[in-house]
Amino acid sequence: MKTIRDAFEAQATRTPDAIAVRAAHTRTYRELSARAAALGEEILAHTPAGSLVALDAAGPAGGALGILAAAGSGCGVLPLNRESPPAHRERILANARPSLVLRETAECAFTAEPVPAAGGRYVPREPTMADVAYVMYTSGSTGLPKGVMVPHTALLDRLAGLATTPGLTAGETMVAATALSFDISMAEMLLPLTVGASCLVVPDEVRFDPYSFTDFVDEHAPQVIQATPSFWRMLLAAEWQGAENARLWCGGEALTPGLARRLLPRGAELWNLYGPTEATIWATASRVESPDVISLGSPLDGSGLYLAAVDDAGTTHLDEAVTEPGTIGEIVLYGAGIALGYLERDDLTAERFPSRDVSRAGVRLYRTGDRARYRADGSLEFLGRADDQIKLRGHRIELGEIEAILEEHPDITAAVAVLRDADRPQHASITAHVTARGHDVSGKDIRDWLRARLPASHCPNRIVVREALPRTTAGKVDRVLLAGE
Repeated sequence: MKTIRDAFEAQATRTPDAIAVRAAHTRTYRELSARAAALGEEILAHTPAGSLVALDAAGPAGGALGILAAAGSGCGVLPLNRESPPAHRERILANARPSLVLRETAECAFTAEPVPAAGGRYVPREPTMADVAYVMYTSGSTGLPKGVMVPHTALLDRLAGLATTPGLTAGETMVAATALSFDISMAEMLLPLTVGASCLVVPDEVRFDPYSFTDFVDEHAPQVIQATPSFWRMLLAAEWQGAENARLWCGGEALTPGLARRLLPRGAELWNLYGPTEATIWATASRVESPDVISLGSPLDGSGLYLAAVDDAGTTHLDEAVTEPGTIGEIVLYGAGIALGYLERDDLTAERFPSRDVSRAGVRLYRTGDRARYRADGSLEFLGRADDQIKLRGHRIELGEIEAILEEHPDITAAVAVLRDADRPQHASITAHVTARGHDVSGKDIRDWLRARLPASHCPNRIVVREALPRTTAGKVDRVLLAGE
């Protein structure tokens, strides 16, 4: 089976002296290859092939090295999040049961710390990790994180698709600023290494400061910058003027017309990307030509998509595809980029990864839980998650619609609408959290403005003007935290 290490080594053979990683130290493909080989030997000195190795890396340079080394050793990688609370990390480690922790002590320098097994003897885990590139943990509806197993076949297929659309070529540079525990970091770290491009690592002190980030981009002039809408809004709030030669990739949250309108003139191209972790980084891409038509676009090479019918009771019918413009359906993905399932969660895997006959071929699907509809022009409009549509006092309300309207306010730079007290219907209410230019914008002013544009039933009961919206380490707005405030 071909792995990400094989793809990297093939490129290293073609361009051994090209720059692979630009971080505190610049490393060529030849140097990175040698380090991956040495670290791979260290891994196998402590654990057999087929193991799961936890990767505690400080940044993308060490992250890329750790992933390449583990792949060459026949081991899967569990990226850890250094910024998450200790209790959360412990829950993930207890669930994943890695046999080894690679801990980065200096850039691209690691210590290997074996994890004691029950009874003092290592027992190869099932399923074996030999075919798994990485296990990425995502939030679970029960409060317990679940590990998505992404095989090398899916990772390589997805990277090949991204190299074509939106595109990355030899000699170019892609910014790496995303935490390793968020799967879009895999594109930033690994896509450049498969095409002869460079991974440009953003230092931590720069990543969290929009003004320093602006200076960093101006200095290095990368060709691709990937970020979530929340991050782009943070830059724009700091009066970022753009990077005229860069292709801007936007994903992880819905791209609104208001944000697209502000981003379009600030880069050479603007791309809207969509895809859950279970579909390996991204599944679809669309170049944004007009802020008035935001589309999910087309599936990347090797992937497929259809809308499954949803009845009035909210039940999805996988065997019934929706093609009629305006009819809402659940997004269902399939193809080589689909993950294997959830680690040791056969029940949840069977529910979310069913097998069906698609185009007269039996394939595994992934039910995203996201809703969309086709427009009359054939473009695919994203409508958010099924649980983002709420029913409040008899009214069906799209929280995303409220957010999009709020962003049209001339002084608002970002907006999030959340449902509070959802478990107590008689007390449930909508709160909007916004950030704004200047300090003279009040919640009352915004509410008055909103009432002229939304039905009274859709207007938030409370509007909170904040200096900044809380974000998760993945760069997304922390909606769970806001809903609890």
